[in-house]
Amino acid sequence: MSRLIESIKLEDGKFFNLQYHQQRIDRSIVSLTRKKNTIDLHSVLQDCKFSTLGKFKCRIMYTEKEIVDITINPYEAKNITSLKIVYDNAIEYAYKFEDRSVLNNLFSQRNDCDDILIIKNGLVTDSSYSNVVFFDGARWITSAKPLLAGTMRQYLLDTGAIFEDEIRVEQISLFKKVRLINALLGFDVPELSVSQIVF
Repeated sequence: MSRLIESIKLEDGKFFNLQYHQQRIDRSIVSLTRKKNTIDLHSVLQDCKFSTLGKFKCRIMYTEKEIVDITINPYEAKNITSLKIVYDNAIEYAYKFEDRSVLNNLFSQRNDCDDILIIKNGLVTDSSYSNVVFFDGARWITSAKPLLAGTMRQYLLDTGAIFEDEIRVEQISLFKKVRLINALLGFDVPELSVSQIVF
């Protein structure tokens, strides 16, 4: 099995949404190997040394058998002010693999934009590193067909903060705003106008 990654938010000494990361590790290993997962995040992380002040990205690399590497580094969000629409009807990234070459290839097509918005079979999926949510004036809607079902996306769905639906590329202009969300960014992030999405 190729190596997988979990990126976990660590802020002021607290790991966020560990149960959602654990669930994704469990699902990934079972789906890819048909074996039960034996990696327990709580046990692994309680042995780590880290600062209790500031925001950090805890990156865990693992296989079906073991943790391969853990790194904890200061985290600062990228400043995203524009998204370039890119198309790929064959892309698959249902598991958070270490190998991101397919995403990096699409990211290289962003021209002068800061990031990309990937369209598959006419439907909005994700950016290069996050799920996306669109505001229609009343509710925040996330794509029902993401490339990777993120842990923050699932948390927000479970708590009723966002809703999911299929979003066709031609429907983008019907929305008012868009946010990029992932485990490190959370939901309280800067918003872009849909006019900042470049076709």
